Order: sequence, then structure tokens, then C-alpha cells
Amino acid sequence: MRNSIIFLFLTFSSFFIFGQNPLIMDQYTADPSARVFQGKVYIYPSHDIRKETGQFSNWFCMEDYHVFSSENLTEWEDHGMILSQNNVSWVDTATYSMWAPDCIEKNGKYYFYFPSSAKDKSEGYGRRIGVAISDSPLGSFEPETAPIKGVFGIDPNPFIDKDGQCYIYWAGGGKLYVAKLKENMLELATEPQEILNLPAKFKEGPFLFERNGKYYFTYPFVPETTEQLVYAMGDNPMGPFEYKGVIMDESPTHCWTNHQSIIEYNKQWYLFYHHNDLSPHFDKNRSIRADSLFFKEDGTIQKVIPTWRGVGISSTERKIQIDRYSAVSDKGISVEFIDTLNRYQGWKITLEKAGAWVRYNKVDFNNPALKNVQINAKTITGGSFEIRLNALDGPILANVNLSHSNEWKLSDSNLEKYIPGIHDLFVVLKSSAPVEIDWVKFE
Repeated sequence: MRNSIIFLFLTFSSFFIFGQNPLIMDQYTADPSARVFQGKVYIYPSHDIRKETGQFSNWFCMEDYHVFSSENLTEWEDHGMILSQNNVSWVDTATYSMWAPDCIEKNGKYYFYFPSSAKDKSEGYGRRIGVAISDSPLGSFEPETAPIKGVFGIDPNPFIDKDGQCYIYWAGGGKLYVAKLKENMLELATEPQEILNLPAKFKEGPFLFERNGKYYFTYPFVPETTEQLVYAMGDNPMGPFEYKGVIMDESPTHCWTNHQSIIEYNKQWYLFYHHNDLSPHFDKNRSIRADSLFFKEDGTIQKVIPTWRGVGISSTERKIQIDRYSAVSDKGISVEFIDTLNRYQGWKITLEKAGAWVRYNKVDFNNPALKNVQINAKTITGGSFEIRLNALDGPILANVNLSHSNEWKLSDSNLEKYIPGIHDLFVVLKSSAPVEIDWVKFE
């Protein structure tokens, strides 16, 4: 009986999300702290909600945390809620202030650091940082009964150096701080120290990582009105750090905030961040993203340009959202929400004139039993397109002819050939009539 209940709980509380950027399509997520545990990537984001009325309506509101994991960076599993404001005795639940968290492992225990607004304002500053502990990266996390003494602020970032010493970084009042942690991971071992010699103006969201003996101190920074992601470098986790430049420019979707983490996974570095893709008119509801990150020969970071395609290799047997494209033709292409009243349904791409094309990179053809391609599409007068491999004049994978339909319709076409390997898809409109495409999938 007990095992059956556990199985049913897991069945309904965890499920896979297949997508590119944004990574999560069934809820709003922000402030992604990515970590590699047990050979998988885990993301600990904040969870944006929207309150229509009350003191915090139309502002940043968060009441709990989920954790997501992936082995291929394409299929993300939501393991459900791992901590709620209602389970933390010191949190003022009226403030909906479970902001950007982070998690780290030490000696088989997982320490989840999270900020919130405290009930007790007697120490003069209500924003505090707490810790919850678990035996698993998935939780459940048991919160400590009080926040960390001496830490006032938000956006905690723990870091364990090669010698085993743990540090914690945080933001407060537009400034950034660091202190050493004691072995118990729950108390400060040193007094807080402000990180100096960084550009003036507002800063938050610190995240530190080490590469080749250098420490990269990254954070969001407001040069004018919207946050960039920037970084500094140093030879010691506590600094001093020398400012180096911009990792990512201001959001192209006009999201006021950004928040980052950077990890190496399977010999590739990745930047995790957020934009307001699913909420273009309300940037307090955000969505997490990921793109590859590269270093120059001198160790500095090459600026990351946000993409819709994101990262990971897509499976032929999952729905491929070609609206999250790698490249498109100069003319004859448009991308819109399928349903503006339910943006979780994602986007559609419209090929509007003959010769218009869209490219989607890195699809793994590893099943020789594949026989056809299934398309969810719509064309009012009927239309046709080709699917080619690797180039506009590459091998034809399928010729797709669609009958007219005012509604979304599933259609199937036989594959002309099967070529194993990882290939880019080119979808090229052949008809003069426009075609709207939601997704393609191979069977």
C-alpha cells in the first residue's frame, strides 16, 4: 500500500517537459541556479506567480520552489515542489518572497539556500537567507528554524573551493557580499565583506565559479534601466576581483531583470538565465533559458547571444518545436503565440512565401525503424514543403503535402530516406500558399 501511494505521488508530481528555450513551458520560472549532481544537471529556480489583487499585485511574487533535472539538456523533468513558504517558520508568508535560491552538496548532504522576507524585523532588515537540508538533490528539504545569523539580503550563492572551504555570496542594498561558512554550512565563519572595485550602480544575483585556477564572479548589473550579465575575475574566492565585461547584453524581450548560473557539463560550459518569453507584457513572470558559453584563449568569456534553439540534441521521436529555430530566411517568416490566452501552448511559425525556410539544429536520427514524419500544421488553401538535411540543397528527407484546413491538423508523410547521425533540419516552403507549423515528429 505504501509503495503504491509513493508511486502514484511520483506519477502525478513529476513529468517531462520537452522543449528548447524557454526550458520550462508549463509554469513561470526565474533565477535558475544550475548544478551538476550525480551526473545530471539540476536547476533550482524561483517560481513566479501573479497576484491580481492585494499589496503585491503586479509585482514579483513567489511562494514555493520546484527542482528540474535533465541528462541531455533537452528533456527536463519537473520533480515537483521541494519547499514552500508555508513550511518555513520564520518567513512572512504575506510577502510572497521566496526569491532566487541555490543548492550545493557537501558530504552527501544537499544544502538549499533561499532568501525571503522575515517576520522578525527587529534586526533592522527584513530580507534574510535561510537553509534547508536534504539527503537528495530532489528533497524533501527540511528548513532550519531560523535564517543565517549575520546575513541580510537576497540571492544566496554557495561555493566550495578545491580545499573544501565553503563560501557564501549574496546581495543587499545594491551591493555584493561574501563570507566564509563554517563546516556545518549553517553559520558564518568570518564577518561579511563587501566585494569592492566593481562598477557603480545596482548589482545583485552573484554567482561564482572556478576555471583553470581563476575565479569568475558573475552578477546582474544595471548600466541604465535594464540588467546586463557581467563578470569580474580574481585569484581568490574572496577577491579582489577585476571587472572584465559583459556576458549577456540587456534582454531583447525587454525583461527588466536577468539572473544567471554557469556550469560545465560533459566538457561544455553553459549559461543559464531568464527572459520573459511567455509573458511579454508583464516581466515579473519570467522563464528560464540556457545557451552554450565559450571562453577566449586568454580565459575571458565570449559574449553570449540568447537563442531560441537553446542547447541539447533533440530526439526524432519527440515533438520538435521548429519555431525555436537556429536560423530562418531573411523574408517570409513570422513567429507568434498559438493562443495568446494560453501562452503555455507555445508558438507557431508561419512560412509565408515560396522559398521561405527555417533551420533547426542537432536532431539525432538513431532509429533506423523510422518510416514517416508527423506534422501539426494548418493551411487555409493547402500547401506543401520539403524537409531537407543539413543544407537548403541537402538530401530530401520528406515531401509534405497538406490539405486545406482552418484548424490545426495532424498529417503524415513517408520518409524518402533514412540517414543515421545528428543532422540539422531545413523546412522549406514549396507552395505559394502560406503554411503554419506547430511541431514535427518522426515515427
